[in-house]
Parts: sequence; structure tokens; C-alpha cells
Amino acid sequence: MSSAAVDLSIAIVSYNTRTLTLDCLRSVFESTQKIRFEVIIVDNNSNDATVETVRTSYPMVRILVNPENRGFSKAVNQALEMSCGRYLLMLNSDTRLQPHTLEHMVTCLDREPDIGAVGCKQWTEDGRMYQSCFPFPSVRDHLTYAALFRTCAPRLQGALASKRAIDCSRSQDVDWINGACLMVRRDLMKSCGGLDEGYFMYFEDIDLCQVIRQKGYRIRHVADADVTHLIGRSGEGHREQLNLVWEFSRIRYVEKHFPLFTRWIMKVWIATGVIARLISTVVGSKSIAHGTSFGTALSILARILTGKRPIESEVVWIGQGRG
Repeated sequence: MSSAAVDLSIAIVSYNTRTLTLDCLRSVFESTQKIRFEVIIVDNNSNDATVETVRTSYPMVRILVNPENRGFSKAVNQALEMSCGRYLLMLNSDTRLQPHTLEHMVTCLDREPDIGAVGCKQWTEDGRMYQSCFPFPSVRDHLTYAALFRTCAPRLQGALASKRAIDCSRSQDVDWINGACLMVRRDLMKSCGGLDEGYFMYFEDIDLCQVIRQKGYRIRHVADADVTHLIGRSGEGHREQLNLVWEFSRIRYVEKHFPLFTRWIMKVWIATGVIARLISTVVGSKSIAHGTSFGTALSILARILTGKRPIESEVVWIGQGRG
């Protein structure tokens, strides 16, 4: 299929999420009729028959099978290289598109050429609006949302957090959008180098939006398009390993985007939080972020100190879900 014939390439990364992926694909084909699209699934060596089932149920879907789990960023970049649409959509396997969502997002990019990426409203499975767009991270934000602060002063923390929250019920320009459903101009994404593969998962969406903004493009949240996001369903049973991945990605983002002085403030703050969670585990109190294991704490502290430990060397299993 030539690039002139395709409006949108949809990239879905799968890792042992057969049922979720099939439901996601069903929503794509049922909700999208007015645009020309292709679907590319990059499977990170699933062992739950995801590939075979998708090939049988959706033979029109293009599938790339990796021999090992290469993470979210590398898998999306593989889909980017295979794609031929004018736009590329990163879509989590644990999402369900509502009718005409992709048409509205494509129309937004068609009408406003200075918008580089667009996202939409996200809803939880029980019908609550999920916060999906945010300001770029800062030292103040990390302090505001810290588990220790939330435990010691929950009312103050809640008040400060609400002041920073973006009203996702209205369309507006934002700093960055959750990558569970994020549509980007394909040529622009290529000029950005794709996703930074130094992020196995998490923070790669923030990083991409930051690069897009630096190139002079806007990031747009549209409120007339909706997706249901089954938060955390693709990573059930692997919370601590996902938390480790998140911390490694957060440290990389801080190292890449924060000035030297604030970079070290953040590293000290992250290390302090890790030690506090470890202590809470040792003494039997799980009030601070539910504690953490000694091995996880040691890995995070070693990453902060050395700056050289890849996340792939730290965990056996790493899934592809956000939230």
C-alpha cells in the first residue's frame, strides 16, 4: 500500500496481551470508517498465542515478531519504519476506541499544520475521566506528587495537585500527552529520531512531546474524541517490576532534560524516596508507596550513582502497559 493511499498507521505493541489486543483491534475496525488506515502490531515475543490469533482473526493486520522483548520504544520505532501513513498513532493494547475518535484526531492534524501531535480524552473502565495531558515535569511537580508528601500532608498535597491539573474536558494546547493514544505526524516523528530507545517504557511520550515542541510544533488535546483506557490491565501481576522500569525512565528523563543543579536535586530526592520505601518495608509499614524490595531499591540507587545500568539487565519480565 503506497503512502498516498494511507492516512494513518496505527502502531500497537503487544506482549502476552492476546485478549486485550483482540479487543483493541475490534474497536479500531468497528469505530473507524472514514479514513484510510493500516494497523501494525509489533509483538515482543509473546508466548500466549497472540500472533497466531491475530493472524487468524485479522489477516489484514501487519505483524512484526521480535525474538525477544525489546520494549515499547524500540517496538514503536520498528512500526514507524514499516509504516506508510501520513500520521502515526501509538495505541496501547489496553485501549478501546470510541466511534469517530481517529477521524477527529486526523481532522485536527489536517486542519492545523503547526500541530505536531494530538491526543484525546481518556476514560477508565468505570467511566471516570483519566488525566491524560500534563505540564512538563519539574522539581516542584515531583515534590508535589511525592508519596511521602501525600502521606504526611494529604489535604495540602491534594490542593496543590489540583491547581496543576489540566481540565481534559476541553480542547487546548498542552505540554505533553499520555502515549496510550497519541497521534503524530509521521515525517515529524522521523525527523525527531522516533522514540528515544533509552527509555524501555514510560517517559518516552514526554520526551517525544518535548522534542516536538522544541521544533516549533504544538501539542493538542482534543475533547471531541474519546478512548477507554483499561489502566494497568496489560501489566497485571508485575507491579514492582513496572515500578522499577518507571524509576529508571524517570532518572533518564531527568538526566536528559534537567539542568545540572536541578538534576542532582532530583536524583537526591528519588534516592531519598527509595530509601524511605525500603525502610517502610523493613519495619512492616506499607504506607509509603506500598514499600519496595531490597533488590529493587539497590537497582535504583545503583542506577542513580553509576548512570550506566540498562533496565534490561535488571528484570526478567517487562510488560508494555502504562498506568
